[in-house]
Amino acid sequence: MADTELQAAFDREFRGHIERFTQPLIAALRALIATELPGEFEVLSFEMQADWRHFPVYAFAMDREAINEVYFEPPFKGRVLPKAGPLIPKGAIDQDRYEDGGVATFESGARVLAEWFGECWHAAGGAVFPLPTYINLHDSSRYFDLRARRWVRAADIGA
Repeated sequence: MADTELQAAFDREFRGHIERFTQPLIAALRALIATELPGEFEVLSFEMQADWRHFPVYAFAMDREAINEVYFEPPFKGRVLPKAGPLIPKGAIDQDRYEDGGVATFESGARVLAEWFGECWHAAGGAVFPLPTYINLHDSSRYFDLRARRWVRAADIGA
């Protein structure tokens, strides 16, 4: 288990790097929110990849019955901020130091990223988006509900 001070230091450092994407992300999310919905999908999910070499968030429109089935075209499918460059510049965070101290950097980074993404979603007007919307780390059963700004399990989606 990570030391709470080391965990907090990682969270602050990671957040400090990703905040440079706040305005471009809010603009991209505003454009998505303003796009007419195709009508066939019921859930919008954003998925984070554990890869800091680019902005690691992808959009997926799904229905509740087949949560892993993906439909539609951009902006409801595909990479968010495809030209953004690395999420964390190479060598900017000493992952080895944090990992040696017990910080799970990819999982912690995903948590910080999801919660910041939720802030950006609300700043972009996400509260008026008519469908349930979530973000999660690839292959995780935990989702961050962007409307409620809380963590839920996959089983809670559409419940």
